Amino acid sequence: MVKSMTTVDDKSVDYSVAGEQCILVLGGTDQSKIHNGNVVCEPHSRVRTTLKFKARVLVFNIDIPITKGFPIDLHYQTVNEPAVVSRLISTHSKSNGQVLKSKPRCLTKNQVALIEIKCERAICLELFKDSKSLGRITCRYGGNTIAAGMVIEIT
Repeated sequence: MVKSMTTVDDKSVDYSVAGEQCILVLGGTDQSKIHNGNVVCEPHSRVRTTLKFKARVLVFNIDIPITKGFPIDLHYQTVNEPAVVSRLISTHSKSNGQVLKSKPRCLTKNQVALIEIKCERAICLELFKDSKSLGRITCRYGGNTIAAGMVIEIT
C-alpha cells in the first residue's frame, strides 16, 4: 500500500504518470523484494508482463553478426535483464521501412530489423505506440551497445 508520494524535489503529490520520477513510502511490503525497475500500478489495471516480445531495432557498428540465439543484456528504463535474440524475423529499409528480406540468417552493422527477444524472467513492457518513453529498448553485448529500438508487439 502506498502511504505517501513526493516528487524528487520533496513536493507532496496525489498522483504520478508514466515516466515521472517520484518517491514512494510503502507499507506492508518487504523492502528486500523492491528493486530498480519494479513497476507500481493499480490492482485493476496491471501493466503487462512478458517473457517474449518483438522489437524493431537498428544494429550499430558491431564486430560479430547477430544470429538466432545471440545472448544480450536487455536495457529497458532502469531494468538490466539477460535475454536472447530468439528469432530474426525480417530486415527493413532505413528510409521507408519496407521489408528487404524475411528470415535473415544474421544481422550486420547498420541494418534495421524486426527481431523477437526472449528474457530469462518476466519484465513489464509497454508498446512504443502507447508510450514512446516506455517503449524503447537497448541491447548490449560484452559491455558495448549493439542495437537500440522500439517494442512493436508483446507476446
